[in-house]
Amino acid sequence: MKLIPQPQSMTMQEGFYPLTYTDRITLRPCCPPNAYDYAKLLAQELEAVSGMSLMIDRRMVEPHKGIVLTMDASLGEEHYTLTVTAQGITITGGDEAGLLYGVQTLRQILRQEGPVVPCLTISDSPALKARGLFYDATRCRIPTMDFMKELADRCAFYKMNQLHLYIEHTFLYDGFSEVWRDDTPFTAQDILELDQYCQKLHVELVPAVVTLGHLYKVLRTKTYHHLSEVEEAKDAKFSFFGRMHHHTLDTTNDASLPLVYRMIDEFVSLFSSNRFNINGDEPFDLGRGRGSKLAGEVGAHKMYVDWIAKICQHVVELGKQPMFWGDIILAEPENMKFLPENVICMNWDYDPADREDHAKKLHDVGARQYLCPGIHGWKQTINLFDSAYRNVRKMAVLAHKYNGEGLLVTEWGDFGHLQDPESSMPGIIYAAAMSWNQNIPSIEELNEAISVVEYGDPSGKIMSVLLEMSKQVVANWGYTVEFAEITQGRIPDKTITRFWEDYRPFMEPVLPRAKEINETIDRCQEEVCRLMPYMTGRQRMLPYLIMSNCQKLLNQFFVYVTGTKGMEVDPLALAAELETWYRDYATLWRRSSREGELFRNSEVIFWMADYLRSSL
Repeated sequence: MKLIPQPQSMTMQEGFYPLTYTDRITLRPCCPPNAYDYAKLLAQELEAVSGMSLMIDRRMVEPHKGIVLTMDASLGEEHYTLTVTAQGITITGGDEAGLLYGVQTLRQILRQEGPVVPCLTISDSPALKARGLFYDATRCRIPTMDFMKELADRCAFYKMNQLHLYIEHTFLYDGFSEVWRDDTPFTAQDILELDQYCQKLHVELVPAVVTLGHLYKVLRTKTYHHLSEVEEAKDAKFSFFGRMHHHTLDTTNDASLPLVYRMIDEFVSLFSSNRFNINGDEPFDLGRGRGSKLAGEVGAHKMYVDWIAKICQHVVELGKQPMFWGDIILAEPENMKFLPENVICMNWDYDPADREDHAKKLHDVGARQYLCPGIHGWKQTINLFDSAYRNVRKMAVLAHKYNGEGLLVTEWGDFGHLQDPESSMPGIIYAAAMSWNQNIPSIEELNEAISVVEYGDPSGKIMSVLLEMSKQVVANWGYTVEFAEITQGRIPDKTITRFWEDYRPFMEPVLPRAKEINETIDRCQEEVCRLMPYMTGRQRMLPYLIMSNCQKLLNQFFVYVTGTKGMEVDPLALAAELETWYRDYATLWRRSSREGELFRNSEVIFWMADYLRSSL
């Protein structure tokens, strides 16, 4: 039996309890009102696996046979016990969250065992207090409300308790019409509805707003361009590359601070969370333009610390706990003393290779920190599961070793957020498993469990197939976008020669194997299709099929561009395949996302098709 996360203590016993259609799900009088919703989750799960629909009841005296939900505060926060005997099933929560987590564990058991539940005893509680997902909802892909609710459901299913909603410009701020006029932003009502939905699942919806760097769309408007640290040419075309590397606020302009305060004040009131994530990462241009004079006097690092301190203090005055990314403060971690005492430093490191100096530095200066790995989907067609596992494992180990307050896994949308959200789920589940239980399973064990629990594959093989599929990369989406933008003159400070200097070492070893690599994708697709009839989660496989086809097309494109022998590429046929693929992709996008900036991805795909035709 596979359980994610693995419980802290589980003892299997002889026998089983067979649920019958006359059984009931009974709520003890001590249960809170939301326990009824948790009972409904159980009832729905049981009906899905067995066809039986159990009545939900609340009893002052002896309950009916079946499943009993009850409470015992002595267990402590987020703790639960699950007991299955020949007489029935009992879930006891130390608090409301613990009761929900016990229900989620029983749901996973029901998915595998059906109504004949083996006798066992589980006592369980989390190793880390904060177990979260940081979700990019701003760069091209803006999720629908239905998708966000489903994401909250799936996070709660694996006992995650935070969801950070990352915003650069995709909220309907008052007076920001020039910023969001061509977009499909979240509204105040959206946030209020999502926040309430998450509360019932004990998932804290945390606001995450940019307050320094990554203000590309805001600082390109006529209204706010004068607040950019570095002046952009008036005729500069949109660039995915530029969006990632420039557009930091000019902290020396008297109008910058009121702008940030106004954004925070308007957004924070919509959330019940007592935390506010100010981001503050990658201010690449700080002190290099309009602030260069001050940088020459005090240094860019002091400019950064002073700015972050002001924003954090404003958040504190609003009664919230500030959080910020730690990439800059790590240069001089002793400067944490200039920030409010309760601030949380989000220590991110997306390299799968082992290193612990950053976590140790923050620990040694007494900083409160979250350890933040990545899901490794940015710039990819399908998330790189192997890299994600190793990165999450590294940061989870550090969180446990250096008393981190939480593990916050990040899902970024660099270069158009091409990857479908479905391929982010395995990485999210990796983080859920490793933040709850300090005993970390191997990637083989965890992928088998994900196959069974998440995708309903009784063979336990589907994740190994998807893992193999995700590795078949000659050139990723990031290479493609950069190549296109350099060729179009959208990256003025980079040449094609420099592009090949940067990426040829990565592509040269695999380009001669491009035909074999695409054939491997074909075999993986075939194996997915062979497993699908036996999977309850078969509907979640379509994104993998569509996105792996995209990878095949990108591989062929670079074989053609480089003139590599070994794979015959008809440029006219490839151009038509790219355009045909995009039609399916746009349909897939709209299943989970608003229109957003989908058109920007289409521009790259159509440019590739035109490039191929014009090359003849």
